[in-house]
Amino acid sequence: MGPDAGSACQLKGTEMHINPAIVGALSALVGAIIGAAASLAAAIYTQRYQNRLQRVVREMSKRETVYADFIMSASSLLLKAYVTEGFKLNGEEQRLIGLLNRMRLFAPPTIIDTADAVIRRIIEISLQPSLDLRKLTMADLSKNRDSDLLLPFSQACRV
Repeated sequence: MGPDAGSACQLKGTEMHINPAIVGALSALVGAIIGAAASLAAAIYTQRYQNRLQRVVREMSKRETVYADFIMSASSLLLKAYVTEGFKLNGEEQRLIGLLNRMRLFAPPTIIDTADAVIRRIIEISLQPSLDLRKLTMADLSKNRDSDLLLPFSQACRV
């Protein structure tokens, strides 16, 4: 740097003098940069956290939808299994199996096992002689909590 009076540093002999106005301006600039970097880091962290929360909510919603669809389909097929004889692989049955296979993509093994047990039990009931609807309502189903075929599945989903 030259020896003119406007420079930031002046050499006088072996000593170096720094202009205090430049030091103040540099300090302010460094402080602004650090503050901006901290604000940017906080904004990035907040955005990532919000994105993660949104993914979790979407995943839970997807699971709840599949579980509810399975329960509705299984309930319908269960009633049908009690009042009709035989088992046919029609649209409703295929849909129930399809829901089970969708659950295999994301659900824990306990839920898969209970859903599989529900389907197996519906098939077993379908292969038994049919019941009159009046007998069905008076039967053990309405009195015994253990006879609720979908209760273990619902409890596993809740967990």
